[in-house]
Amino acid sequence: MRSGTSCFNSTVFRKQMTRFWPIWAGWLLILLLALPLQGFMALQRDAQGMRDQLEQFAQSQVLYLCNNSGYMTALAVLVGLLAAMAACSHLYSTRSANFMGALPVRREGLFLSHYLAGLVMVLGPVLIAFGLTVLVELAGDCLMLDYLGYWLGYTCAAGFFFYSFAVFLGMFTGHLLALPAFYLIFNVLALAVVGMLEWVLESFYYGFGSLPAWVHRAVTWLTPVWGFSSVWIDRTAMAVENGSALWAYPLVALVLAVAALLLYRRRNLESAGDVVAVRVMRPVFKYGVAFCAGMFLGMATAQMLGLAEPGLMIAIFLWGVTGYFVAQMLLDKSFRVWRRWKGAVGVAVVFAALFALVGFDLTGFETRVPRTDAVASVSVQGLSGQPWDSGSEVGATLEDPEQIAAVIALHQAIVDRRPTGTQRGGDSASGNSGVTSFQVSYRLEDGSILSRSYRSVSLDQELLTLAGTVRNDPDVIYQSYGFDEVERRRGVLTTTIWENGPDTSDAYGQQAEKLLEAVLEDIGQGRLGQRVVGGADTPGYEEYRSIQFEWRWRTDQGQAEYEYYFMELILPDTATSTLAVLEELSAGAKS
Repeated sequence: MRSGTSCFNSTVFRKQMTRFWPIWAGWLLILLLALPLQGFMALQRDAQGMRDQLEQFAQSQVLYLCNNSGYMTALAVLVGLLAAMAACSHLYSTRSANFMGALPVRREGLFLSHYLAGLVMVLGPVLIAFGLTVLVELAGDCLMLDYLGYWLGYTCAAGFFFYSFAVFLGMFTGHLLALPAFYLIFNVLALAVVGMLEWVLESFYYGFGSLPAWVHRAVTWLTPVWGFSSVWIDRTAMAVENGSALWAYPLVALVLAVAALLLYRRRNLESAGDVVAVRVMRPVFKYGVAFCAGMFLGMATAQMLGLAEPGLMIAIFLWGVTGYFVAQMLLDKSFRVWRRWKGAVGVAVVFAALFALVGFDLTGFETRVPRTDAVASVSVQGLSGQPWDSGSEVGATLEDPEQIAAVIALHQAIVDRRPTGTQRGGDSASGNSGVTSFQVSYRLEDGSILSRSYRSVSLDQELLTLAGTVRNDPDVIYQSYGFDEVERRRGVLTTTIWENGPDTSDAYGQQAEKLLEAVLEDIGQGRLGQRVVGGADTPGYEEYRSIQFEWRWRTDQGQAEYEYYFMELILPDTATSTLAVLEELSAGAKS
């Protein structure tokens, strides 16, 4: 072979393509069966007298592969991995690594020759299937390039990213079986770590609900399968939703390919066979395995055995130390790793520090309740109570200082009754009068957000009183039923139906508006929507006596021109204004 300066070697490229032909041939066969052959069969049915079969295929089959089923994403993940294993295979055997290193070809030439061969295996069959499908649709005079173009862009973007991602990871290992393991782990690592953190924090911190929304948005992007699955095309408007993934991930793929080249240039050929081939990444691997093993296996053990907080701590501690030694065995290729005990002690110290941090609430997370003058607004959810109609659970945002003070008083009382030590996971008070949930989110004056979530609060008499003060505030009742949403959307009242045992009547227009005014008057005067928190029966309610409203408002999203909102209110004896209007309407209907 001539040339020690070329950045591409055609012989190496052809050798890769012929040696690993089952990868691209199998991928091509799948794509041919999915698109052009099905299109050809639809064309044949059109020729036999069945109308619009090819048009139906062109509109539905292409989008089904991406939108509904996720087949293209799943296949891109698999094909990208197989092609990357082929491109990196020469690095995982000492004999082949030494052979490639002895060739009169620069490292850049070897990398690009192998990388491009794998990329052609991934994208070549896609382009062939696209071209053949275009020919089939042209033959039937039914070419729909917008649908086919979306499929082509989606499939190429997914294939390019997952292949480049796998090649990048392939540079960090010298073992063929380690690559698919790393690939699968890192594809879901962000999702798994955030899920584990939320689970652990929820177990240790009373009142923890979830990590901030921006963390979950980041997880969506850092979980590529999820990111591609979020892409959707509206076949009516032919508009792509979340389409930024189709250009963002390919840009990341370019960066990963360049990074893989830089790693390839500095890679030691002697690392063939090592689980981690880049020495600087060995500590990252070792302690990363210890952390993930401790968190995941520790939580799984606690879940299976029903362990409380102390048992969960011990399980995480033991599995973390075990994970450290297992990772060391993989790195050293030996079971004699006990002399590395200093690292295990370091893992133990870190976990112990974390346990002390959360176990003793050194951050003050559990006890933090804001001052009234520091809160701009507060959103409240939960505090459910009978009767079970549209307003049975609170959903309100409050800005009045007196209302905020009532919420803070309830929050403080819940915090004061928080379980401690071995009580964690149990009731927060004995002699309870019911159980409820309470979620609160404060928007503070400095713009920050403070959120807490209490999924199971046992209610004593004081908590019942405080919860009732928040729950039965007229403004809270108004928002819990959804009247604020109707007002914001400028909803138009279309129908009102009221039931009284076997009797059912309806009203429209001015009669419906009159009935609505009576309902709002009763809510404002505290005669409707009042209830006892925690599931206890509220006196004065009859389940068979109810009223239903339906609103309509315009929407500019989706296929429907209107959205509809349905609301049910069960009427108590105290709803005097509403009952009077109902009696008047009933009398008018009879006359």
